[in-house]
Parts: sequence; structure tokens; C-alpha cells
Amino acid sequence: MEHGLDLPRPDLRARDAVRREHPPSHPDALAHTDLLLTSALLAAPFFLLTGNALLGFNVVMLLTYVLSGYATYLLVRRLLPGRPYAAQAALFAGALYAFCPYKLAHVSQLNTMTTNWLPLILLFMHRYLEDGRRPRDLLLVAFFLSLNALSGLYYGAFAALMAVLFFVLWSLLNRETPKVRDLLYGVPVFGLAAALLAALLWPYLARSAQAGHAWDIANVAYYSFEPAALLTSPPQSLLLGWTPEAFGITAEEGKPAYELMLYPGLAASLLAAYALLRRSVSRTEALYAALGVAFFVLSWGPLTTLGGSVVSLPYRLLYEYVPGFGSLRVPARMWAIVMLCVAVLAALGLREILERLGGRRAPAVLAAVSFVAALEFAPALPLDRYLDRGPPAPEPAYAYLAGRAGEDAVVVEVPFASPADPFRETPRMYRSTHGFWRLVNGFASYMPEEYWQRRSILNSFPDARSLDEMRRLGVDYVMVHPEEYAEDGADGREVIRRAEREPSLERVAGGDGEAVLYEVSEPEGAAERLAAPGEQARK
Repeated sequence: MEHGLDLPRPDLRARDAVRREHPPSHPDALAHTDLLLTSALLAAPFFLLTGNALLGFNVVMLLTYVLSGYATYLLVRRLLPGRPYAAQAALFAGALYAFCPYKLAHVSQLNTMTTNWLPLILLFMHRYLEDGRRPRDLLLVAFFLSLNALSGLYYGAFAALMAVLFFVLWSLLNRETPKVRDLLYGVPVFGLAAALLAALLWPYLARSAQAGHAWDIANVAYYSFEPAALLTSPPQSLLLGWTPEAFGITAEEGKPAYELMLYPGLAASLLAAYALLRRSVSRTEALYAALGVAFFVLSWGPLTTLGGSVVSLPYRLLYEYVPGFGSLRVPARMWAIVMLCVAVLAALGLREILERLGGRRAPAVLAAVSFVAALEFAPALPLDRYLDRGPPAPEPAYAYLAGRAGEDAVVVEVPFASPADPFRETPRMYRSTHGFWRLVNGFASYMPEEYWQRRSILNSFPDARSLDEMRRLGVDYVMVHPEEYAEDGADGREVIRRAEREPSLERVAGGDGEAVLYEVSEPEGAAERLAAPGEQARK
């Protein structure tokens, strides 16, 4: 695809020699973030048909709402077989779980949005334990646990714990000891699932076993639940967008604000409380109350401060002794399971109220409760985004790369992400799909130490040290975003002026307030100068 620029392709032979001498230091870089395999498979047809990666993401993201709601509906219908108003209560629970503020706060994180497998795991746990312990139901439990793990590592670990706690709590409440068939069926079924997951997730397992890979315990405690989160909805909330500022859940001083917007809803909370405060609480209600409380306690993380002293909490046992939990930074994401239990209990309470009222009063109460819950959870939709302006045209710098740079081209964009804009790399990663060039930049939940060292060097562009590092990495193009330097308190225009005076940089696209693209030229003998010391000695 041409974009009106008729420039010769650079000679990359010398640069390729440098790359062969200096292979990437992190060949499994994708293992620094979630796999999202099931989401990728769902998005693949849309990308293959249109070439638009963002379209595939948006379709799958919207599917998480539909599937989460429908899976919760199926779970509640299972819990209320043949009961009056069961369908209405199940629909209410599905809507609560699909549109809760927890999901709205994480709308940009597809792994955290993929909550739809959790209700299905519990549904088939019920079927296995209550319908004669059939092997096919246990197979489906393992199947949905596997899909859950391949959709996001957080929910993979949390769901495995959820299944274990569910089995223990169900057995205690129903006064049934585990049976021999549980072992006979469970060992091969879950053993096979674990083996397949280990094969697919091996890079993650290998990294989590490395020394120093676990998050510092103070960091994990910082990303844990705090009481103000119960009163906080995301800023995108229609009626409650003011709550983050009011209750101090903001991004100031690096606070993980979007992880702490966990408002469960007044209507949902009152209905759940009604289900538990009646004279006769069923085993199902006790089961979901106990499961929700267990994960609520765990969401507080490994440590808390009490009376000026640091106190260890139950999550610390998981952090210290259960493989994989040390690599999970955000215990507050256990709210996905807490909110599922709240939705189930709210549905049970609502159904009881509707049955007691009956007649004409029941539909009126259902409509009123649904309206209140909808107002509490309604987002403030940015309607201007839905106007059809046609496909967005890429900036000239990206258009040039899309037409000229092949998949072997290496691109770096400066400045790198900063505390002022931690998600600066995200759109760059998306735009790289225009031509699938190799991008030095990146963003993940875990950043290796080398990233910060490289960021420090390359952000000093265009000094000699940054240019030497770019040549060592085999960089072909450097894209400069002058307006983003201002966010970090630097002068982007001065960076451009210095780059224009550097003889090894040639501007090939961009300017006039937009991103500027430079081709990095290769000085004579660079391949020999940048070769490994041992190779130079042999020469």
C-alpha cells in the first residue's frame, strides 16, 4: 500500500548482522502479560475478515457482557428449579453481574472483563455434586476451568481456588464426606486438564519459577481491597461518577484506582441481606454467603495495618505457599467472585419477595427494583464516539511505516510510558498491527528490569548513548511524539531540533504537531563495532 511517498527502502543487511549477533534478551516477552488465548480465538475471524484488530477486541469485549449475564442466568435457574419468579430473578442476577461497576472500571482490560466462565464452573459443580456425580459434569467443570485459565491467569488461579472452596463448603453444609468416585474421576480429569494447561502455559510457569519474579508483598498489599472501595463507582458512572473523588479512590501517588471501584449496588446488597436475614436460610444461600465472605476476606490481601501494627491476613498463605499466587499483584480482583455471590444472593432474595407479594404487586416491585439497580450501574455513555466519522486515517508517520516498513523493521517510539501516562504504549502496540513491524516499546503487567534501563537510555534521545543503544537493538526507525514530552515536564520541540541536527537521522515522515518519523542510518563499520567483544578479538 502506497501513501504518496516514493522513497527507497533502506539497506538492512548490516543491521541484520547486528541482530544475529545480539538476539532479543526476552524471547518470551508475551509471557509478561496474560495469554488471552480464548479471547484471541474469538476475535480471530473478525481480524481475518477485516484486518482490524480493534474491531475484534471490541466484539469480544461486548461478548463478555452477554456471556457473563447469560451464564449467571443459567446458574440461578439451576438453583431455583420450578420456583415461581425464577426466570425474573435469574435475569436480574445476570444483569447485575454483567453490568456491575467492577466490570465498568476494567473495561479496557479484556482479561479482567472475561468473567463469563466463573458462573459456568459453579453451575457444573452443582450438577456434579447434586445429580449423581456424573463424570461428564466433572469433565465440563475441568473444561470451563481450562477456558477460564486460558482467558486470564488471575481468574485461572482464583477459579481453581473457588472450585476447591465450593466443594469443601458444599460438603460441610450438606454433611456429605467426599466419595471414592470423586477421587477416581477427579484425578484423571483434572490431571489431564493440568497437563494440557502446563503445556500451553509453560512460558508463564517457567517465568513464575524464576527467582525475583514474585511481586513484593508490600506491592501486593497496596493493590488489595480497602473499605472505601465498597462505596466507589468508576468515573464513567452516570449517577455515581463523583464517588472516586469523594472517597479518595484516585490515581494520585500511583494508587491503583480502577482496581478499587467495587460498589456492589444498594439494591443488590439489600436483596442479598434479605436472603440471609430471614428466619430460614437455605443451604444454597448459606453456601454462596460463605463463598462470598471467604473471597471477600482474601481480597484484603496479605497484610493490613491494625492499631499501628502490620498484621498478616489469610491471603498471605496463598502468597507464600501456593505456586503462582506470588505472581499475582491484585488481590482486589477476587471481587469478580464476590460480586457473583452477591448477584446470586440478590436473585434469591428478590424471588422470595416476589413470591410473598404475588398478584399485581410483584411486577411493580420487580420493575422498581430493576430501575433502581439500572440507575446505579448505568454508565455515562460518550455519545459523540458513536457518530459515524468513517475509518480514522493514520498519522503520516504511521502511514509511512504501514506502506514501507516490513515485518522485519524495528521501530522505537519516544518518549516511553511514564507515571504521568502509564498506558502510553497501548495505542502504539495497536498501531503496530498496521504493518506488524517489530516494536521495542511494550506494556505488560510485569516489566523486567531491563525495560526500565532501556527506557532510561532511549528517553535521552537523540544523545549518543541512545543512538548507540538503538543501533545495538537494530532499530530502523525512531518515532518521536513531541507533544507527549510535555506530559513528562520536558520540551518535545527541543528534542525535534536536536534530532534535526543529528547526521545519522533522516526525517522521512510527520511533523507540524504530529509524530515525526526518522530513519536511523548505519555508520560505516557499525556491524563490526557493535559485534560481541569475543568476536572482535578473533578478528
